Amino acid sequence: MLYRCKNCGGNVVYDPEKKNMKCLSCGGYDCEEVVESPQPVICINCGSQIPYTEFQSAGRCPSCGTYLLRDDKISYPYGADVVLPFQITRHEAEDKLKQEFGKKLFLPGSFLSQKTLENMKGMYVPFWMYDYNSDIDYQAIGTKVKTWTSGDRKYTETSYYDVARKLHVDYENIPVDASIVMEDGIMDLMEPYDYGELVGHDNKYLSGFEAETYNMPPDQLEPRARAKADKANRGWVDRNTSGYSTLTSERMSSNNKLMGNRFALMPVWVYEYRFQGQNYKFYVNGQTGKCVGTPPRSIGRAAGLTALLFAGALLVLDGFSLLLGVL
Repeated sequence: MLYRCKNCGGNVVYDPEKKNMKCLSCGGYDCEEVVESPQPVICINCGSQIPYTEFQSAGRCPSCGTYLLRDDKISYPYGADVVLPFQITRHEAEDKLKQEFGKKLFLPGSFLSQKTLENMKGMYVPFWMYDYNSDIDYQAIGTKVKTWTSGDRKYTETSYYDVARKLHVDYENIPVDASIVMEDGIMDLMEPYDYGELVGHDNKYLSGFEAETYNMPPDQLEPRARAKADKANRGWVDRNTSGYSTLTSERMSSNNKLMGNRFALMPVWVYEYRFQGQNYKFYVNGQTGKCVGTPPRSIGRAAGLTALLFAGALLVLDGFSLLLGVL
């Protein structure tokens, strides 16, 4: 399916800046009408075959450039429950990358050039969000050490305590990315998102971007969410047992009761740069602008800068030699 402009027939996409739909042809707002596709993998606009990946639910026709949604991947059981719409525009994402990486030494000259930035794309990454009610039972032996000096003697007093804590914590929206293509570590680095801004899913948010449906069911990924809850539980215990010099013989158990899950889509800008036969990927959080990536190093630039610094040092030394000769 696609969103077509009722005024001019152009392609209507979601505009993160205005937070509504905009026609790419005439610039009109909120002028879209839905055109469904009888063949989900055929472009409604030009009739070309669209090379969707297995889990892709939205993309762009490689022939005419129209942004389309794959009808069979955006409805039950594949449609998202909630979505975090893009808030950072493409140009803002480019600026964020330039601020983060543009001033680093030894970067190739073409890195972040306008030509290479044309490859930047916005995509919605699939997540499962989990809710838990957690009951934590913690026991340990704690010590508090007090020292003082009287006369020429130093004294140490160690007090022992039975430490016990019972905590109840409710978690909402513990995120686990459900994409095989996206590395788990990368998506963890993209956090945090402000999940308070999640809204009920509407297909219009996908127009103008790429998107995937979940690659794995929620029960398969739930252990990762449970591990995140356990880690957070440990943090609550640490905060509630501060003030002791030592804690030994620790015993901790967590009962994480799953209360529900939902399928969500998170916005990410992806910039792919190829240098000397290797691909380098950079990611910008589509809500906050946080950047993640490791830029390449240009050996030629590094050598040139080293030679320049060396030449500068020689000039300084020559200057000192001349000055000493005059004296």
